[in-house]
Amino acid sequence: MPQLISPRPTFKTLVIAMSFSLFLVRPTTAIYAQDIVTQDYQIQSGSLTQALNRIAQQANISLLFDVQKTNHYQVKSIQGRYTTDQALRLLVQATPFQIKKTAAGYVLIDRPSNNVTAVTDSLGLADISRSEVSGASSHNQIYQMSPIYIQAQAEDTLQFGQSALDQGTINRYQANNVAQLLDTMPAVSSAGSPRPGGQTINILGMGGVADVPISLDDSIKAFDKYRQGSVFIEPEILKRVTVDKGPHNVEVGNGGFGGKVSLETKDAADLLFDDRPVGAFLKYSRFSNNQQNTYTGAVYAKSSNGLVDGLLYYTKRDSDNVKRPDGTKFLYSGQEQDTYLAKLNFYPSDGHKISLNAMQSGHIGWEPFAAMRDQDATPSASDIAKYGYDEAWKRKLVYRNQQDESYSFAYAFNPDDNSYINLKAIASYSKTNQHDERLASVTSSAGLLGNESWVKYINSAFKISNISDIKSNYGDHKIKVGAQFQRMQQDSLLYDKSKADRSKPSNADYNYGYYQPYYMPEGRQDMLSAFIEDQYQIGALTISPSLRYDDITNKGKANIAARYNDPTAGHDYSAKNYNGWSPRLALAWQQAEYLTWFGNMSKTWRSPRLDELYSVQYANAAASGTSLYLKPEKMLAIRVGNEMNFQDLLHDDDHLQLRLTYHHNRGSDEIFKNLSSFCQTQGEIRGHGGDAGIDVCNGQYDKGWYRNVKDYTIKAYEAELFYNQPMWFAGLTYAYIRGERDQSPVNPWLGRKTWMSSIPPKKATATLGVNVPEHDLTMGWRGIFVGAQRRSLKDGDDSIAASSYSLPKTKGYALHGVFVDWQPAGEKGPHLNLSIDNLFNRDYKMYLGEYMTGTGRDYKMSITQRF
Repeated sequence: MPQLISPRPTFKTLVIAMSFSLFLVRPTTAIYAQDIVTQDYQIQSGSLTQALNRIAQQANISLLFDVQKTNHYQVKSIQGRYTTDQALRLLVQATPFQIKKTAAGYVLIDRPSNNVTAVTDSLGLADISRSEVSGASSHNQIYQMSPIYIQAQAEDTLQFGQSALDQGTINRYQANNVAQLLDTMPAVSSAGSPRPGGQTINILGMGGVADVPISLDDSIKAFDKYRQGSVFIEPEILKRVTVDKGPHNVEVGNGGFGGKVSLETKDAADLLFDDRPVGAFLKYSRFSNNQQNTYTGAVYAKSSNGLVDGLLYYTKRDSDNVKRPDGTKFLYSGQEQDTYLAKLNFYPSDGHKISLNAMQSGHIGWEPFAAMRDQDATPSASDIAKYGYDEAWKRKLVYRNQQDESYSFAYAFNPDDNSYINLKAIASYSKTNQHDERLASVTSSAGLLGNESWVKYINSAFKISNISDIKSNYGDHKIKVGAQFQRMQQDSLLYDKSKADRSKPSNADYNYGYYQPYYMPEGRQDMLSAFIEDQYQIGALTISPSLRYDDITNKGKANIAARYNDPTAGHDYSAKNYNGWSPRLALAWQQAEYLTWFGNMSKTWRSPRLDELYSVQYANAAASGTSLYLKPEKMLAIRVGNEMNFQDLLHDDDHLQLRLTYHHNRGSDEIFKNLSSFCQTQGEIRGHGGDAGIDVCNGQYDKGWYRNVKDYTIKAYEAELFYNQPMWFAGLTYAYIRGERDQSPVNPWLGRKTWMSSIPPKKATATLGVNVPEHDLTMGWRGIFVGAQRRSLKDGDDSIAASSYSLPKTKGYALHGVFVDWQPAGEKGPHLNLSIDNLFNRDYKMYLGEYMTGTGRDYKMSITQRF
């Protein structure tokens, strides 16, 4: 085994140098000038060997290292402006190596001490967190946990409890949708069906659009149509998915009680080979379960002077119906979706960056109206005999045309010589359209959006923020200040030709059949916000107080049908304003090099949404009016935990990471439908087993469709353990969530607690795999173990109204899968991903899917080639 070079030249050194000649790049006569010259580095995550070669090529230096050692290590990407010394040392700072500079160039040698913090400090890079590398890369795991270190991060303030999926993990999962990607994380679950656009995301037992905001390249997505999913993003365009759990991020206002999901799309820098200014990308995927084919192509380039780079990306997903484990199919679950992505980045001068992003996707086809559910409407035998099989089925479906688009313009200014300026500004616009149409011979109710409907959600936003690093004798401050504007607009229209209340197309009271759905009113919500956060670090302690102010104005739009625009029935579409503060506090204490304790306390709120304020019923209904009396929902959230990172525990190059977290969320003034029991007298009589009608209320109750009910508590326990070493890796996670309301949501005076229906069952995940670095091969097993859900709202309230808001209890199940990730010809050859989901074809029911049957065994294969 050759030894690394020593400071004094020897004959062995010359032999090593000759044997490693393939890894030497062109020497430069200005070696020491690199100490004071900075440049932008774009180093992709991957093997340490490849990363060292790339950084040497970009810096135009000579670099000598032992490939037999570096092949065992994986590193994260480096993107930013550094000197050559800083870039090299940052790359290897969490490995057992260090960089030594000689008159002939740079040499990688063994580090005498494994004190990573000392290396970081010696670089003058206290603002840069340690890379999460040691032994095998963490991207082999089911997801990545960003280690908590007390050093403030270079790009942003410290965030605790984040979990992320990187490009390698996303590729390995080969998911059909974003919700399926996230379902592997503890305390995160998907709800809905396998149909296109039939999924929502549940974090910590909360799954509403307001509770889990989603952004794509900082462009807010907020689709909230009745009985539809909320996530329509094509996974193929993503390079990273980051999940924040709980309402602890100062940049999230008006909700986010469950957390936030941030999606990032690919850039040219993620795909280009370092030595080429132009490149192309081709990928083909095949899934056996639904005979799905996915075709992806991209072209990208960067200018020779590094001033601009750009990318054009296209992917097409085409599939048949999804199969259940018993071999039957989710009829009309096939999809044909096209997605386009265009990105352009300008670097006009040092420290400046301008980015333009555009994404469009869409699909068209026959599918059930309620995309989130199983097949809840099927044709009868008589219908099939009368209309034929095809038409009989289509009479139960809608022909859906769905289009989704996002655009953003971003500017960043981060000069090297000014630690007070790290400015980011972004303007974004997103729109999601759904146009549903039924067969002309079909008459459908307004509750199912009639015979034809048009729904559009538009989000416009602008955010500006700056981070200043201030050092003092009494500790270091990283101060973030920012302001935001966000407008969410929803437009809706249906055509109702039913015969109820006379023929609606000829009834002026219904505007001749064209009107807004009474439960999906039109309107807009404007939010103006400002926030400040100070991450103060003194020794091993970090204290991060923050404060946010939101001013929210909701403005409804009167229904064009007189039946739902009747002031005498309480139909009032006037504006309603809400405003308030959200204080937060985060703490972290690095008790030892391997142990960090963290905690968060956040008090925040959300405004009622447009549907909650302006939904109405007809004049004779018990709750006919709008709900302008609603108070905002509030939450006090506490999170405590610790994280342990051990190096060289069982092996010289291994890494064990353990994170334990407890969440305690106390919500108040929950907004819920106004039904069943309308006042305290009626509710108490029913709570004691009696029968009471609305007449006992004497007209003294909230007459809107929504109201504020009682408080609730959600407790969640998480354990996450990952072990990595050069030849193999393993991971275990576990999450248990418990949610109770103080009363029943349909009877706030019931007198006893009830279980919350949105709480997922217990879930554990496991992964075990091996690496074969010399063949660029990774393979392994992963399992998802879901417990039985034995709790229901009906356990505490057996009323008919409570039953309609309960979900069927489910049995526990275990799903197993295997995967292979292989690059048989090295980095520039084809990349193969092979996997099998639900390996044993287990039949199971998903609780949050409203007893939705799971999908059967699925053989997946993809081949990728970069040019």
